[in-house]
Amino acid sequence: MPLKNAALRLYPSVPVNTRTALRTTVLPTGGGPDRTSPVLIPKGTPVAYSVYTMHRRPDLYGMDAELYRPERWDEDMPLNHNETDTKWGYLPFNGGPRICLGSRYPLLLVMLGSLLNTNLCFLLQWILRLQKPHTQLCGLFRDSRQLSYLMVRM
Repeated sequence: MPLKNAALRLYPSVPVNTRTALRTTVLPTGGGPDRTSPVLIPKGTPVAYSVYTMHRRPDLYGMDAELYRPERWDEDMPLNHNETDTKWGYLPFNGGPRICLGSRYPLLLVMLGSLLNTNLCFLLQWILRLQKPHTQLCGLFRDSRQLSYLMVRM
């Protein structure tokens, strides 16, 4: 699923989100001129965070964090170097108890689209009685919509 991860990393479904502090708390770092001092968050304070910006952090995704590069998910990224970053550094659907209820729907669509694309390749190969292996045929099309259009035009 590197393609899906790369796309959702750069273009998250909810790029900015807010929460309200239910109780007074102290964040251990992020305050002061050097951003290493604690930060007091009083009860009732709205706290906004940008998933869009976080997903472009070079300290999590490498110096080329602004680029669409799906192969980064198969590499050793700084994101995977500690448990907190691994759990909270990639949040296309947010996380925790308020994770998006529809977070599994896009993943299901990606899997169904892949299955549909493969089946359309077999069907097109059968219709045209091509001698090429289906993988060569499927490589000619970017997605299942192109195959569907071709089959309708026949």
